[in-house]
Amino acid sequence: MGEAMSGNGLRAVVVGRSMAGLAAAAAAAAAALSRHFNEVIIVDRDPDRATAEPRPGVGQGHHYHALAQGGQQALERLLPGAVAELQAAGAVEFSFALDFRFYDSGTWHPNRDLGFTSLNATRGLIEHVVLERLRRESAVQVRGSCKLERLLFQDAGAEAGRVIGLEVRGTDGAIESITADLVIDCTGRVSKVPEVLVQRGYDPVQQFALNIGISYTSAIFRAPADAAGGFKSVAVLPEPPAKRGGFVAMLQDGAWIVSLHTRFEKELPKTYDEMLAFAETIEAPDVADFLGRATPESEIRSFRKGEAIWRRFDKLTRFPDGLLVLGDAMASFNPIFGQGMSVAWLEAGALDDVLAARSASGSGLDGISGEFFPAAMTVSRAAWNSSTLVDSAYDEVTGDRNPNAARNIHLMKGFRRLLHDDPQLHADMIAVGQMTATGDALFTPDRMARAMAAAETH
Repeated sequence: MGEAMSGNGLRAVVVGRSMAGLAAAAAAAAAALSRHFNEVIIVDRDPDRATAEPRPGVGQGHHYHALAQGGQQALERLLPGAVAELQAAGAVEFSFALDFRFYDSGTWHPNRDLGFTSLNATRGLIEHVVLERLRRESAVQVRGSCKLERLLFQDAGAEAGRVIGLEVRGTDGAIESITADLVIDCTGRVSKVPEVLVQRGYDPVQQFALNIGISYTSAIFRAPADAAGGFKSVAVLPEPPAKRGGFVAMLQDGAWIVSLHTRFEKELPKTYDEMLAFAETIEAPDVADFLGRATPESEIRSFRKGEAIWRRFDKLTRFPDGLLVLGDAMASFNPIFGQGMSVAWLEAGALDDVLAARSASGSGLDGISGEFFPAAMTVSRAAWNSSTLVDSAYDEVTGDRNPNAARNIHLMKGFRRLLHDDPQLHADMIAVGQMTATGDALFTPDRMARAMAAAETH
């Protein structure tokens, strides 16, 4: 680490990589920050282990994960060479519309090469490769077995109210203070920042929440290379009010993962036979057909996620200097849509933009939240709108439902019926789902009119 202070400050601390999606958020934030600070410290409650095994703090770590193309691009921008390192470690690249069989609300999407790719890998492998890449950044430190106790605020003087660091508790119970010019909270849905703000006299953070009632059951399998019909990934998403669906994906080392999902069911599969019986109730037979040719190789694990939450930090008129929030602590989505990791990488890219501009202008870090939160909101809004569109179609889902859900679901049904004869529409739909484009390219007046007509005539 050089002795000269960089453009923005001396030290940044990223807190938390233990919730679903936050390992990528913390890594991305650290990578972005390492060009703007002399020192970046990632602290996490899990031990720092150089392994691709799932960590205890990642409740969803045993389930299906994929990195969308938008997430890959942001990852590569912040950590050049990381995508190739993931592939070298065994991550499976697949063409999103050619190697991917996709059944969506009653319709099989066409298979054609439209230039979009995703990466399949276990969550543990993705996290391991990213962390090993980060360790090669001289400015970055990773400190495990550190539980966040509280944020430290400047309580007097001209900078009263500024976050100046944090206290962490080690496994021996000892408390350590770490000073910081900037703290990035990545502690996920359980983030204490909203309540800390209220305690210190700030306005409450506006929050949108949906009771989505999602459950996953997953296991690793061995199967022939053609067991999924020659595809590398298969997804079956149910048409509301049906609730059951599933994913099959080729992983590193010739393994496969099967993740079955449902809503608002108490009893979940616990054995291979129960997984097979569950899969046989899914609308399309492909997942059950795969399981019939597969041999389980891991424990069967289930994970429940009751709520999707979107916290609108961008709407606050006051926010403490020295503090930002990123990842699931800002927006936590329905996991079946695979948005969490990619949203975190894209938010980290937005942070890098803001920090680079601040460093170039010499304007420091004061007021940075007023630039970062609106930029991050643009990313999280797109993901929130697309996932809650489907969530809001279920009568059991309560909370901040999308008021236009019925109309938009009807519209999407029309889009799906146009895909086979309109490759450009298909490409634009994938671009939105892969987070390389916004919905503006898709929802043009002409296309919307065609889609509504198609939905009405079938």
